[in-house]
Amino acid sequence: MSKPPVVFIAGERQHAGKTVTSLGVISAITKIIDPADIGYFKPVGQEMTTLPNGERIDKDVRIVKEFTGLDMPDMGMLSPVRVVSGVTRDYITGTNQKAITAAFEQNIHRTMESLSNKKLIIAEGTGHPGVGSVVGLSNARVANLLGAKILYLVGGGLGRTLDELEVDLSYFSHHRSQVAGVVFNKVLPKKVDMMKEVITEETLDRIFPEWNPSLKVFGYMPQVKYLNNPSMHLISHSFKEHRIIKGGKCAGAWHKACRKVKIISQGNNVFDPSLSLRPRDIAVIGAGSHRRLKRIVGFNESMPGEKLGGIILTCANEKMPDAETVGLLANCCLPAIAVLKDTADTDATLYKCFSNTKLQLYDKLKHQRIVKLFTEHFDAERFISAYGL
Repeated sequence: MSKPPVVFIAGERQHAGKTVTSLGVISAITKIIDPADIGYFKPVGQEMTTLPNGERIDKDVRIVKEFTGLDMPDMGMLSPVRVVSGVTRDYITGTNQKAITAAFEQNIHRTMESLSNKKLIIAEGTGHPGVGSVVGLSNARVANLLGAKILYLVGGGLGRTLDELEVDLSYFSHHRSQVAGVVFNKVLPKKVDMMKEVITEETLDRIFPEWNPSLKVFGYMPQVKYLNNPSMHLISHSFKEHRIIKGGKCAGAWHKACRKVKIISQGNNVFDPSLSLRPRDIAVIGAGSHRRLKRIVGFNESMPGEKLGGIILTCANEKMPDAETVGLLANCCLPAIAVLKDTADTDATLYKCFSNTKLQLYDKLKHQRIVKLFTEHFDAERFISAYGL
């Protein structure tokens, strides 16, 4: 039996949109290919989740199964190499690196064998192209191991985009990896038409003539509002020590993507929430700020459409937030947590959370937006042709 073609999805960096692209590509090609004929796996994983049976696998495998409905009965098999804490250190300090890498490769081959009945396999990379090289399994090395053609994701823009392509395509060329095409991701909506006019396939062929066949462009994907933003549920898990303040019937609000973080620093005599806050914003305020908190809660209740994203009370302790604050928040539908950190440390934690947001199992609305995005902006028929189907 001949091996099915493999699409290896690689990106310029971590959080470039590889899982979103996996979901989007799968949704787009299932309109042409029977879903039963599509396989997916994550050869090298770094972020784990626990299955009901206690097995730890890469979280993206579970996300793809949850949202696509592909036939994935053995999710453990689809996460063959798991680079968890301690693996890198043990590899570097050990004396049998070649044997460990060979074992990893054998796991990957075993997964490929389990998917040999498929007509197309989507293999999702991890991090930037060189990630995994410390254990002998960079994205380029894995793509070669699979005999895959790479679908490369790069951010939208002109100069920076071409600079990133120059670096990463040179890396893939050095490793003799096959790159079939490019998806320009997270393009500012107002710049999509300009990118289509300027960075064409002819442009790529002129700048990168060494690629044969020449690089294809499969889509210019506009940035989708809130797609990469965290919910208050996810934010709450970013704080090791926090207290959830139970509000009204607002369970769904905990899972909505938030917009921006707004630190409330104005004094009570000048603070006007209507000038500072917009729908889905997170208001960060001291745990003892009763009067300003009342204004925020009142403003939230007066908003005609979408409400605020949530409230984070900083510098919490045994006495704060007090009963007055808890009572005020209990009567409104607004997700709220109290944290021990001060405002500066809270802001730093939130920045990290917003910068590293991944899809969660409850992000059904985000998945719907991904499907719509790829339906409108991804050239599925050209993609399938380029990969030999």
